[in-house]
Amino acid sequence: MEGMQRVVEHLRNRPEELARLKAEGKKVVAHFIGDYLPTELIYAAGGVPLGLVHGGDPEAVDASAHAVWRYMCPFSRAMYGYHVLKEQKYFELFDLLAVPITCQHLRRTAELYEFYTDKTVFKLGIPQAYDGKRGLEYFKGGLNLFKEFLEGHTGNKITDATLGEAVDTYRRLRDGLKKISELRKSPRPPISSKDFIRLNHAAHLLDPKLMVDLLDSLYHDISQKEGPKRKGPRILLTGPNIAMGDYKVLNLIEQSEAAVVIEDIAEGVLFYWENVAANGDPMDAIADRYITKRPNCAFNRPSMVRHFDFIEKLARDFSVDGVVWYQLRLCETWDMESHFLPERLKKMDRPIPMLKLESEYDIEDIVPMKTRVEAFVESLR
Repeated sequence: MEGMQRVVEHLRNRPEELARLKAEGKKVVAHFIGDYLPTELIYAAGGVPLGLVHGGDPEAVDASAHAVWRYMCPFSRAMYGYHVLKEQKYFELFDLLAVPITCQHLRRTAELYEFYTDKTVFKLGIPQAYDGKRGLEYFKGGLNLFKEFLEGHTGNKITDATLGEAVDTYRRLRDGLKKISELRKSPRPPISSKDFIRLNHAAHLLDPKLMVDLLDSLYHDISQKEGPKRKGPRILLTGPNIAMGDYKVLNLIEQSEAAVVIEDIAEGVLFYWENVAANGDPMDAIADRYITKRPNCAFNRPSMVRHFDFIEKLARDFSVDGVVWYQLRLCETWDMESHFLPERLKKMDRPIPMLKLESEYDIEDIVPMKTRVEAFVESLR
């Protein structure tokens, strides 16, 4: 696909482009993925948003061993390990680091950057409870502090005009991703799960206005096409995240002749499913989108109501035959929640089986995961 080739080309050139922007005086503001950190504010301040989406490398996990408690999840350890290795350019190019505190693992990683590096770090508190006014007001207070932080470090004032423009840009970006994702409701999806997740990752790395154009071009390219005929089952993939480079679960599902048609993951559907309202006070609209409207996950209450409702809706809308729950080892919040979803799926009008997989970014994971995926897919046939 020509559209995907253009995305790959821009990703290849992005580190060099970021270095040039830094030389021109732009502030590159990195953030950990999870879709709780409003990138609209970074963009409105004249900063360059940069989502740190890489993972899957056992070397990055091991490189953090001197500083990281071994009972932290592999993704959080890799987020610091990439900095230690100095092989991944994105982890060297940012000026500021913004971290949403969704769990103690990522909080500790933020503190490692504060302690061991000269990076300036901002930590944004995330309320656990979605319901009621207190959580929303708490989050709004954090957003105002983040706004002041960005203005102070970029030297640019965030105005209603610049924030409105940023909100509009990200609205178009999310709409583009959602339109392409919904093409996968077709019996013959015109885009593979791996290519779509690569689009998700690109949306966190490339300039958002450029990404809007790339998504429009890709949608035009594939919207009237059909993908290859598949006889295998349709899979919903859920879990905390699929990092850039952590594609083994996708490869194993494809090799078993099944197809992932929708992903309930932090850098995916949680990023593009809901949008910021175009009217009203922009700061209020941002807070409402990131806390009230956002499909919630295991970090928030009441997770087993809203999260499972959302998974059930996706399962119906995308006509899935099975659910694969993929999580990283030692992610305790997702681990606890995984116990309850199979019972919920069994109560659907058309009961849907679930397979739970865990990874530690270790190549030794592959053989046992392959066996379990093949057995699960065969059972769905």
